[in-house]
Amino acid sequence: MRRWMLQRLAGLGSGSNRFELLHNQGEELLLPQWAELDLRLSERPWSVSRMSVLLQEAALQPSVVTLQAARQVRHRLSTFWLEAPTDHLEDLYQGPLGALQQELMQGPLMRQVLARDERQWLDQLTAALSQPDQKPRQANLLVAWMPYASAIGMTVVDPSHALPQWLLSDYVRFCDPGLEEELNRPMALLEPADPPQVEEITPLSNRRGEEAMAWFKDEAALSRVVALINQYGLNPADQDVLEELSGLRSVVAQLWLDVEPEQLKTLFDTPVGLVTQSLISSGFGQELVDDDDERARRELPGLMPDLSDPQAQAVLLALMLFYPSGAVTVEDPSVLPEWLGVVVESLQSAAG
Repeated sequence: MRRWMLQRLAGLGSGSNRFELLHNQGEELLLPQWAELDLRLSERPWSVSRMSVLLQEAALQPSVVTLQAARQVRHRLSTFWLEAPTDHLEDLYQGPLGALQQELMQGPLMRQVLARDERQWLDQLTAALSQPDQKPRQANLLVAWMPYASAIGMTVVDPSHALPQWLLSDYVRFCDPGLEEELNRPMALLEPADPPQVEEITPLSNRRGEEAMAWFKDEAALSRVVALINQYGLNPADQDVLEELSGLRSVVAQLWLDVEPEQLKTLFDTPVGLVTQSLISSGFGQELVDDDDERARRELPGLMPDLSDPQAQAVLLALMLFYPSGAVTVEDPSVLPEWLGVVVESLQSAAG
């Protein structure tokens, strides 16, 4: 009865707005009737040293019992990372808790099949990673996700951009060892192609290369992009939004014109690819805000005479930004790389 009463007390007020603990949104604070606290005391205290002992036992004497204990350690540690304060996550990971995670990921549990509920937990974490509203705690999700994803060989798309630098080395070590050589190899991803394989036009934007990519590594800038696209959908006549999106579009298009042909897929797997698809899907391509937009629509088709040429494929992505949805079609998608063919077909289907 007492447990039931506590659960009822904890449940009262559910559904009301929770106070934002990550960002100050300037709400007026009112005295609540219920603070929505979970009044149940934790029944499972834990310590880092005890969990380390359990992992050592699983490593030295793997058995059903010791591996089951290790599974409990993995889940407890995963839930801890989800609840950890985002502004101290790096400090926590570089301390004893991070060492415990490394010990876990070196142990025999990584070679065991996930149990059903563990797979459900992994699916929840994976789904959360793709949700825009979870972006502020993406690092928390990634740290919690790694000990499960590693067990089945699941990897991150474009980890050098998706993961914080302090986590990247452990990710490569435990989840994607084959990536180490690639990350250590110098890359000229965003320098203008030299020599050009197609006729050049006047640059669409002066913000190019790493200066442009800095936008797409900044969470605040990406949030602003999403907000602008949403505002355009609500009010396509808003001149301020049109001008800001036009400038963004020119930067994105110039990135496609500058990318080295062999790095086309790599660039697409960064937030640049997502923003490109969002701009095209939004229908913003029908808007020609200024003379530069008109010039881009007029001149870009002349840069892609042969779509089997990787550089022409990059121009295709830039071109689609300046035409209404569905206006640019590819008669023979087989000339495109499989991944690009899927993207183009998806964008054309959405327009239809």
